[in-house]
Amino acid sequence: MRAGAGLLGVLAVALGCVLQPAAKQWIAQLPALEGGAGRPAHVVLVSVAGLTPDRYLSGDAMPNLARLASQGVLAEHVVPVAAAGVYPAHASLVTGVTPAQHGIVADQLLGERGVRRAQPSHASLLRSATLWQRVGEAGGAVASLDWPTTTGAEIATLLPDLAPQRAGEHWPALVSGAATAWIGERVRTAPAEAEQPGSARDALLVELACAAFAQAPRLVLLRLRGPEAALVATGPVSSESAAAFSVVDELIVRLLRCAEQAGVLPQSAFVVTGDRALAPVHSVLRPNVWLSDAGWITSQGLWKAFAVSNGGSAFVYADEARTALDVRRLLEARSRESGAFRIVSAEAMIALGVDPDAWFGLQAEPGFAFDNAQSGAALAPASAQASAGALLGESAPPTGLVAFGRGIRPGVRVPRMSQLDVAPTLAALLGVELDAASGRSLIGLLRVSAGPGAAGSSPPAEALPSER
Repeated sequence: MRAGAGLLGVLAVALGCVLQPAAKQWIAQLPALEGGAGRPAHVVLVSVAGLTPDRYLSGDAMPNLARLASQGVLAEHVVPVAAAGVYPAHASLVTGVTPAQHGIVADQLLGERGVRRAQPSHASLLRSATLWQRVGEAGGAVASLDWPTTTGAEIATLLPDLAPQRAGEHWPALVSGAATAWIGERVRTAPAEAEQPGSARDALLVELACAAFAQAPRLVLLRLRGPEAALVATGPVSSESAAAFSVVDELIVRLLRCAEQAGVLPQSAFVVTGDRALAPVHSVLRPNVWLSDAGWITSQGLWKAFAVSNGGSAFVYADEARTALDVRRLLEARSRESGAFRIVSAEAMIALGVDPDAWFGLQAEPGFAFDNAQSGAALAPASAQASAGALLGESAPPTGLVAFGRGIRPGVRVPRMSQLDVAPTLAALLGVELDAASGRSLIGLLRVSAGPGAAGSSPPAEALPSER
């Protein structure tokens, strides 16, 4: 079978189903999962934007994932990294270390004139070993589809996470030159609906993963962003968000069907996890308005102090210690006046493993979120209905995780785990080493013998402590 053969025909059917999710035309039943003990030949890690445990614990929006969870492992509470952003989370999912260690500390980069347009997409920014590197060193093939911070990575089957930043740029042309040749060709000829992140692009990515199965990759990394727009525009409990997760539920079944057709399903393990959770918001905070009024940010955007928003939190940077102290006094006063946020000390920031270059942090109270605007009202109604990026654990809603297939124990519920535990656990499943991982290898989730990748293992999942 040639990689990508018949992709456009299959994709047209898939997109038709995405546009009419209620029809559920391509799900008759889930394929049979043989599972079984032993190390899988293939591991598929799927991240889903905004996936939280309620989506599969109730089974209303994602009945297929709920059924898969009942056959394997489900997590009731996955503690996100701080701050809970797209790029920091995805980097931690494949390294097992904190943002301070792997170097991807936020979704936005700070320049001399404030937040830059470019995002931390290039793999050279990562300072820690990744799962894809370790699998490649062991002689295994890797496929990565829209996984963050993979541009320029040494991955055989690659669609990087580039996005248009300037007027006139278009996603197909932007990524095709950086992608594996056959993937670039498929992207260039994909339907126009796939150009924007959403359900249509997710369908394209799943079909690319289906084509990649023909190359028998040891590790597949796949990001599905479909629910993100609905979560931001209409909030976590809306019917639109539920419908978006229902589409993802169907795409997961499509992925399993492809693995079955390619003959790799019995030897495959699948992990479906959230990147971060989005909480409802009603008001937006703009600390840079206060910093501009105080003269720390000029009209040209040059700054002596700047607050970079993560959504539910912000990192505060300054040119020197005296400025940082003055800025903190100002923001402490605004915190008392507004009751909308609180200061997070440098000591607490260090303990959380966030950006060591930030002088201190800001944590929004529930219902509030930050943005980077330097003008307008400092406190205003939010245009978005939900936001992620919380800094403190008690303010960050949990993400979710479901695992099933070869080498995964059936019927295991994990009361509490961390995103940092995902990479070392997958390393144990794959039989590779992630020596520097901060997270725990949860061998209680697996049906593989101890060996490479199992160092630093934890007690069985059923006995995990409720607190890290």
